[in-house]
Amino acid sequence: MRRRTFIQGIGIAAITFPAWASDRKTPSQQEGPFYPVKEIPVRKSLILDANSLVGEVMNLQGKVLDSNGKALAGIKVEIWQCDGVGLYDHPRQADTEKFDPAFGGYGAAITDAAGNYEFETLYPVPYTGRPPHIHVKLWDGNKELLTTQLYLQGQTGGGWFSKERERLQIAPQPIENGTFAQFSFVV
Repeated sequence: MRRRTFIQGIGIAAITFPAWASDRKTPSQQEGPFYPVKEIPVRKSLILDANSLVGEVMNLQGKVLDSNGKALAGIKVEIWQCDGVGLYDHPRQADTEKFDPAFGGYGAAITDAAGNYEFETLYPVPYTGRPPHIHVKLWDGNKELLTTQLYLQGQTGGGWFSKERERLQIAPQPIENGTFAQFSFVV
């Protein structure tokens, strides 16, 4: 809860407001230069060949909620990220022909009635000048709701926006065939 005080006339009135959307919403971040130029397919798994994949498999799950905690169904959650050596599947990426063919690079999921989404993707890796991250964009039909990035816990990088990135951390945990991470978006 946030408490705000307003001066009214000669007296002081204390008015209490709930933590508003601006305090609870998932922070936005830049899209970055490698947003896919091809249509992003709806696919749960970005892992195309686990046997030859460069990197480790990570399951990413969570919910999409409004600022009151209500689950949002039918929201398209897009993710895109670099492969296990730091290359994007994008024409502006240098050495894009070396992109790992065992990794899809991008995909989308549609939230179910309980607001759940799920991906099988790659454990994020760093590349020059960037901490490990996954790009995310949420859509309600043709309306963009959020563009942001998810960072590994404790690896948000430095700089003036590191505080903002603290709210965008995932904490992958080991599971039988890789790792598991969870993140709920509030829009």
